[in-house]
Amino acid sequence: MFSVSVDEPVEGGSLVLNGRSAELMQNVDGNYWAKWDGADADGQIEIRYPDGAMTTCQIGYVTNGMQEVQQFVVTDRRCEWVVG
Repeated sequence: MFSVSVDEPVEGGSLVLNGRSAELMQNVDGNYWAKWDGADADGQIEIRYPDGAMTTCQIGYVTNGMQEVQQFVVTDRRCEWVVG
């Protein structure tokens, strides 16, 4: 599971792992999330803004058996992985 907090309005976003893409869903708290149940992978989260700009969150190697939510925070259009 992936969670992304963004500090300004966005047009949308996608989780892209192993070349496969899934749209991020917005939660009631305003954060965005996506779930991965495929094979081990690496990739990125792409955040799209209304002005056409994009922010990318790089995702290292993830495995299907991961139990922890991978959290990212986008501030001033820069993405940081939140290490628990």
